[in-house]
Amino acid sequence: MKIIAFVGRSQTGKTTLIKKLVPELKNRGYKVGIIKNCHQDFSLSPEGKDTWQFMQAGAEGAAMRGPDRLAWLGKTWGTGSSLREIASSFFPHCDFVLVEGGHQEASIPKIVVLKKGISEDIHCSPDEVIAVVSDGKEFAGKPVFPPRDIAKIANFIEKGN
Repeated sequence: MKIIAFVGRSQTGKTTLIKKLVPELKNRGYKVGIIKNCHQDFSLSPEGKDTWQFMQAGAEGAAMRGPDRLAWLGKTWGTGSSLREIASSFFPHCDFVLVEGGHQEASIPKIVVLKKGISEDIHCSPDEVIAVVSDGKEFAGKPVFPPRDIAKIANFIEKGN
């Protein structure tokens, strides 16, 4: 499994890019998982509903299963869950796990997404950057792809950079 984080400021196009890469990689025969890295607390279970009540009662996790979907809510493990731990726990069958965010995890290769007028600077260690998706900015010796060039970005990811 290859894990790649797409990092950049809000509104640079990370979600749009990932949404376009998923079908491109799937059409090539790959299984793709996604991790959305959030900086604030969140809930997938509305207050008062069963899963919310289970978590409030002290459960470490609660799963919901429907005819064609599975959802899992849980507390992070120990001091936090690394992206690698999450990927291997929830997506062991996937060829690629694409992470939206995750600039703080040093062991994950990163593709930086930049956009003129929003963010034109790289905000992670240059050693972790494997490529840049940008509508203009270049970065010292790293491949740069326009955001619309999904096939070339997928080729780069597929080849393992």
